[in-house]
Amino acid sequence: MEKVRKYLKSIRSEHFWNSLFGNITLLVLMGIGILAVIISSVVLAMSKRAFTETYGTSQEKVFDEIENKFLELNDRLQDIAAAIDSSWAFRLYFHDDGQLDNVQNFQNIYQMERDLEQSKASELDRLNILVFGMNGKHYLSRTETISLSDEEIMKSSAVQNALKDKDSLQYTFSRGAYTATSKNTDVIVASKALYYSESKEVYAVMLVTLTSEDIKEYYDFFVSEYSSFYMVSDDGIVMGSSDSDMSGKQMTEEWYQDAVHRTSGDRWIAAIDGNSHTVMKKELPYLGCSIYGILDNDKALANLYNMPLLIFVCIVIGVLILTACIVMARRTLDPLSKLVGKMSLARDGEFTQYMPVEGTVEVQELATTYNYMLDDIRKYIDQLLETEKERRKSEIKALQMQINPHYVYNTLASIKWLVYQNNQEKTIATIDAFIQLLRNTISNTDEFITMEQELVNLHNYVLINQTRYGDAVSVEYYVSPGCNDCLLPKMILQPFIENAYFHAFPSGMRGRIEIFVRQKEQDLEIKIVDDGVGMRQEDAAQAVSKETSKEHYSGIGIHNVHERLKLLYGDSYGITMESSENKGTCVRILLPFRTDHQKGESE
Repeated sequence: MEKVRKYLKSIRSEHFWNSLFGNITLLVLMGIGILAVIISSVVLAMSKRAFTETYGTSQEKVFDEIENKFLELNDRLQDIAAAIDSSWAFRLYFHDDGQLDNVQNFQNIYQMERDLEQSKASELDRLNILVFGMNGKHYLSRTETISLSDEEIMKSSAVQNALKDKDSLQYTFSRGAYTATSKNTDVIVASKALYYSESKEVYAVMLVTLTSEDIKEYYDFFVSEYSSFYMVSDDGIVMGSSDSDMSGKQMTEEWYQDAVHRTSGDRWIAAIDGNSHTVMKKELPYLGCSIYGILDNDKALANLYNMPLLIFVCIVIGVLILTACIVMARRTLDPLSKLVGKMSLARDGEFTQYMPVEGTVEVQELATTYNYMLDDIRKYIDQLLETEKERRKSEIKALQMQINPHYVYNTLASIKWLVYQNNQEKTIATIDAFIQLLRNTISNTDEFITMEQELVNLHNYVLINQTRYGDAVSVEYYVSPGCNDCLLPKMILQPFIENAYFHAFPSGMRGRIEIFVRQKEQDLEIKIVDDGVGMRQEDAAQAVSKETSKEHYSGIGIHNVHERLKLLYGDSYGITMESSENKGTCVRILLPFRTDHQKGESE
């Protein structure tokens, strides 16, 4: 306790906070806070994971019950449609051409009501059922006024959907139905075409109106302060929801966009408004929609843990750790002081002053690591000097990328000859190509350009060569989509086109050069293929590995390009050549696939 009191007294001085003890104290205090956060987070995460799984499983069973209820509703409505379609009274009513007298007509309507009543379950007594006949007659199960004309009813989506698919019960969301009481209410209309089985002629359409309150009874037991419900049609329209404001709107939420691509019966975790939610999905193909259950896990979990108690436990543990650290710190102070002295010498550039390996096991390990660090620093400095030396070589090679004066003279002589021939169009094209080539090779100091810019340089170079030597050699380009914006070092392709021109097709030989550019996984692959005279494979390998004196335009050989790519990107990249005599040559260039955007991020 005496040591603890002295320690507490010492922390009042400013010098304490600059000492090792002060740093240890600060570190332990920070550790207490971090420990409190970590323990709380771990406990919270474990309880949240267990709760989410258990709660989600239990609610999924409830959600399955909703699916069963909607299935039962569909079966009930199918029974009603079948009962109406098989009733002779309904068929006589909608086929009557006025031959029944009043008594017969009254008896027929009475029989229709009995047939319909027998087909309905007690819980469906409240439903509004309208049978719309093609002969202009209607039958309404309630004593209400039809607020729409026959033409409006016929053009409604519910009727049209039923006529398109006569054999299925169709469900259509609508802003209002056909009667005065449901005219301004969001409803789901279940419609079924009634037709003669022999002729397939539709004689009536059954329209059952389901209000939002009717639908709510099928999912209301699932909804709570932690959960919500959505019923969404296949085209994304909300047909029913615990959030009444969403009814009839297009569903655009991010979680829904993800849910569309999932299969029915899925249950997964999604982040909604920054909180963890469990999302459940059931497809109801017979209703033409899917239902979704959303559980707010964070809100449901809020009362399951006691954060103040967790923090208090962490503080008590931290105080015990702090006391232990005070006792142990003294044992390591002296060896560490020696280490500080050695580090001061290293700061002044003395990397040969090694630390004696002594003291506690921890300090010994620290001294050993420090000695290894000195060795690594010395190796790193040597490697850095070597890298800088290679970089300077690369800069010298880059300076060589200039137009050979003889090429300028010959190009100007060709232009002069074109002027003499009064070939104005070709003269202008050649001068424009030469100007662009000069601008991109001399004025543009960027080390990296896009593939599109490099291809423009090649187009100009080929145009000038064809002006000088004719069009016996054709050049074709095949660039995959997305490769035009890829970055590559300037003028790495031109030496290979130059080689092909002057070595693959001697003495005016006709031929073709093909350039293929594509993305291969994370790399950019460029192939330059010619059908010229070729060479031995040994000569092709030597052209890549050694410098040669064969140069015409750029002064840069294949070997220089290969070394430049290896220096920029590493030994995994560079150039390979395959060639055989009288069969042509294939040059393959491999470099990383990088765009302007990626370059900006790496910088």
